[in-house]
Amino acid sequence: MVVSEQRRAVGVFSDRQQAEQALNELKASNFSMDKVSLIAKETEEGDQLGGTQVSERIGNQNVESGTAVVADAATSSAWGSVLVGLGSLAIPGLGPLIAAGSVGVALVTTLAGIGLGTLATGNLVKALTDLGISQESASAYADSLEQGDYLVIVDGTQEEIGRAEAVFSNGGIQNWAIYNSPQV
Repeated sequence: MVVSEQRRAVGVFSDRQQAEQALNELKASNFSMDKVSLIAKETEEGDQLGGTQVSERIGNQNVESGTAVVADAATSSAWGSVLVGLGSLAIPGLGPLIAAGSVGVALVTTLAGIGLGTLATGNLVKALTDLGISQESASAYADSLEQGDYLVIVDGTQEEIGRAEAVFSNGGIQNWAIYNSPQV
C-alpha cells in the first residue's frame, strides 16, 4: 500500500471576481472542494458576498455578539455553492472575516477565540505558521489578507495540488507556494 504525502498550498487572489471564477472552474473540473478553504476580509454587514446577504442572525435566532454568519441563502450563492462551511466572524484588530472550508473556518474560529488584548495580525501569522507555512510567507499572507486580498488554501496530494495550481494560475493567483502539511 502506497501512502501519499499530504501537502498544503496557499496563494492569494487580489480581487473577488478572480477568486470566484477560479474556484468555480476548479469545482467544474470535479476537484473535491472539501479540500479548499478561503479566508477574506468582509466589507460591511448587509452587503452581499457572492449573492449572499451577511447578517448576525440565522433565521430568527441572534448569533453571539461580534459574530456574523452567512444566512441560509449561502447554499445558492456563488461562494456557498462552491465552498463548504461558509461563515463570517468579526476578529478584533482585523475586522470581519469570511471563511470557508475546514482549514479556513478553523483558522478564523481560532483567531476569534484568542484574547482581545493581543495583536490580531501577529495571531494570524502564528495561526498560519501552525499550518506549516513559513514565518516569512505567513507574514506576507497576513499582510495580503489585511489589504483585502482573498487567501486560498488547498490541502491534498501532490497531484491534487498540481491540478488546483493549473486552474489557479490561469485565474491570476499570486504568491502560490506549496508546504508540507503538518501531521495531525
